[in-house]
Amino acid sequence: MSNEMTSHDPLSNDDGFWGLLLGKKYDKIPESERTLENLVSDFYVGRTKRIDSRFESVDDLLAELNDQSPDRAQQLLLTIWAEEKWAQKSSGGNGFQVETNFEDELRRLEDEGLFVEELIDGFTLVWPSKEVRVTTREDDRVRSRLFERAHPLFVRKNGGGEVEVRGAKNRIKKFSKTFTDSDGVDRIERSQTTQEVIDGLASIFNDEIEALTLTEVEFQRTYLPDGSSLSLSNPTGVRNDLNSEAVFQELVDLQSLSELSHLGFNHNKTGKKVELKVEREETGFYFEIQDRYLPESEKEAIRLLIEDKLGISFDSIYPYDVQLRDSYIFHQILTGAVETYNRYFEDLPEEEQSLLNEFIDVAEIDTFECYRCHEVYEEEKPDKCDECEGDSFRDDIRREVSVDDEAIHEAAFESLKEIRDTLSDNGINFLDVSIDAYETKHNDYIRATFQEVASAGKEANTHRYEYINYCLGNGRLPRRINQYLLNSVLVVYGKAYLNGREHFGTIDLHDLLMTDSPEDLLTSAIRDSKSQFRNRIIGRADEAFERLQDLHQRGAAGEFDDLSQEEREELKEDYDYNEFERDVFYLLKFMFLFTERWGREGETETDGCLVIPEDDGYFIASYDPKLTYTKKGYDLDAGEKNKAAWYMVTENLGGALSVSLSDDENLDAHLFVSNKFREGQFPYVASRVQEWFEQSEDVETGDIPVAFLPLESLLSLYDTFDRHYDPIIEYPSVKAAFRRAFIEKIRSGEDGYSVVDTDACDAVEERVLQALKGTTRSRTLKDHTE
Repeated sequence: MSNEMTSHDPLSNDDGFWGLLLGKKYDKIPESERTLENLVSDFYVGRTKRIDSRFESVDDLLAELNDQSPDRAQQLLLTIWAEEKWAQKSSGGNGFQVETNFEDELRRLEDEGLFVEELIDGFTLVWPSKEVRVTTREDDRVRSRLFERAHPLFVRKNGGGEVEVRGAKNRIKKFSKTFTDSDGVDRIERSQTTQEVIDGLASIFNDEIEALTLTEVEFQRTYLPDGSSLSLSNPTGVRNDLNSEAVFQELVDLQSLSELSHLGFNHNKTGKKVELKVEREETGFYFEIQDRYLPESEKEAIRLLIEDKLGISFDSIYPYDVQLRDSYIFHQILTGAVETYNRYFEDLPEEEQSLLNEFIDVAEIDTFECYRCHEVYEEEKPDKCDECEGDSFRDDIRREVSVDDEAIHEAAFESLKEIRDTLSDNGINFLDVSIDAYETKHNDYIRATFQEVASAGKEANTHRYEYINYCLGNGRLPRRINQYLLNSVLVVYGKAYLNGREHFGTIDLHDLLMTDSPEDLLTSAIRDSKSQFRNRIIGRADEAFERLQDLHQRGAAGEFDDLSQEEREELKEDYDYNEFERDVFYLLKFMFLFTERWGREGETETDGCLVIPEDDGYFIASYDPKLTYTKKGYDLDAGEKNKAAWYMVTENLGGALSVSLSDDENLDAHLFVSNKFREGQFPYVASRVQEWFEQSEDVETGDIPVAFLPLESLLSLYDTFDRHYDPIIEYPSVKAAFRRAFIEKIRSGEDGYSVVDTDACDAVEERVLQALKGTTRSRTLKDHTE
């Protein structure tokens, strides 16, 4: 085709249109080669069968486009593109019945702000959009601007007024709300059924489906000690493993089918993947098929085949009460779900009904709905409607289920409080176990304290733990647990149980109240909490590092020099002392897991406690972060000197650190951490501390230094730990080298104080590198100290 100007150049020159159809392929085509013939040839690739079935060849398609106006040609190409995308989306579950004129309903969508494109063969594209901020380069500058980002929904009208929509779930959900605002549009809902489905699903254990190979299966709970989920995956098939003695009966059985969450099949004819997912909602569960990329001609046949072989229906919702799910119903009701209560409560076992009656209150409220305008009034029937002045009302009763969180807390505490003395779990002993109530201003907790020691461990490797445990249901996790990164186990119920809670050890309230061995649930949850603890820290530490690094770089660049008092106050509003204290804590906690954050407002106590295991005990230091926005640096005046000494004396005399200090131990150091120190004050602070110790008769004097840790050094230490994270965590020798080197730098000062500068941090990394040379893959990785 000639490169000369033609009447169809507007079609080939539309960058946005061809970028949509070809994506990144379009960007790779040189501008000089972006003729209509070349663009259509690239569009033909991957759509050969679809285009040939309609036009017989790419040349016929090109001829058809030349015969059409540019707008009509675009509509034709966009229809072919939409048909391909339609086939790549999963079918079923998103149908609508339209009783009114479909075109009128589309115009209504446009009035609501949705962009609508009508295509050929009953296809319509609907483009929901949202504003997103995008950073772009504009000549020699970088700018961030708001753009409308649009993603398509593919809408197809079938016979009889039915409309099917395919696309992303979240976008369909928003579209559905707008589309069904019309009285003439209803969503086609799944219907409730009383059919049992367990027997049909049991065929996955023993019946082959000729056209489909079972390649994946997932159960959300099993008979493993902690009820962990189980996933099996094998591209050649999982049926033999699923039926093996190691799995069937031992880990799952027929009753476990009520915990099924996912099946994956390989379609033997096309080699494409088909997924069957179990979706759970308030009144029951239903099945969804994921059949993306299957030819449209195969989708309906496979749906019917799965329905027949597994005895299920994609159009039904299956009630929980006939599917062995009493515990699930228990938690659903504890979300305050009225429909679940109405449908299932009376069918639950008496013991569970009795438990629920302790935790919920069911109120019945009289309602009166106006026949004319549907306005609803509660408790008292009005003489006439305020909205339309109608005087006819439909009487009804509405139920509300409220959940008593305090009663649940008391019940959980009663179940746990009798746990005492010694517990064991996988070679770990919990000694001197004590459970008591722990209250703060805003929340009630269940506190568990114990001494942990490995069965074959030394006394030096023991540690006193305090777990602040919380009953979490439909509310939010208390901020204190995450801000202070407390050791915590969550007793979960209601939404917290149904949604799951990552990175915490959890106890199912239902299991806790039904068991005769609550200690087994507690020890298992503590083990899970410890194994997941670093995952709670990592994200927070990374974000804290970014904020602290930005603070340091701005200070080093002189941004805080010569500021007025008003300007300093504005900086504190953006990033204040408490935020600095929090971020320092996150970095220290990431490197040294036993670090604790204190510093309660109004209390005379150190901001935190650094606890580092050593060969013969612990290195224990109080620490205080100090933020300044002054050029001279933080002023460690007499008050700060006195406070540092006070911390060291009082904690040595049995303050909050007594859980970690033995009777004959002193505090090892006090650390100041600041983004800028007044270095000339170091000797005076140290001398003041020593004076306090000399005046105290109850504290053994000795080499107990004050250490100064500049922010730059803290960032350097964190960077070393982060870059060598895997070997430090995996190899005890490398971890010990990092700890020992850091402790030595604190203790290596003169005149009662030390400064851990960047040279000291480089020396710490050098020790880590030396230790790495001595590691091998065969070395034992287990470390009981953390």
